[in-house]
Amino acid sequence: MKDNRYANIIVCYGDADRDILTKQIKMYKERYQSKVVLVMESEADTKWLDKHSEIFEETMNRTEGVSLQDDIVSYCKAHHLSEKETMLIAEFGDTEPLTGLGFEVKSPGAMAESYKKALEMLGNMIKPRV
Repeated sequence: MKDNRYANIIVCYGDADRDILTKQIKMYKERYQSKVVLVMESEADTKWLDKHSEIFEETMNRTEGVSLQDDIVSYCKAHHLSEKETMLIAEFGDTEPLTGLGFEVKSPGAMAESYKKALEMLGNMIKPRV
């Protein structure tokens, strides 16, 4: 997909609310026809993949001794994924090296919290008057 900022989404859930974040990822996937890659870091990721396999086209296994940042850059090169068309949803201490390459980087925790607040605000707007 040419010039699609979200053609590829690579997600590393970490400690974020998986249910909320998955809803957001589903919306991106549907709207932008994104390819979604799950970074496999824990048993929780394996269980989540089993439960939500329809969302993820591929998985990315971590390389021991290699930073998440370097693993993702290597994965993208190996799979011919354009940095400018790839959004990373993961926690990074310093996003500058990735954004400098063209990636869009979002914090999974911040995304989940933002979504929760939006739902709360929407709920307050549509509450029936007493």
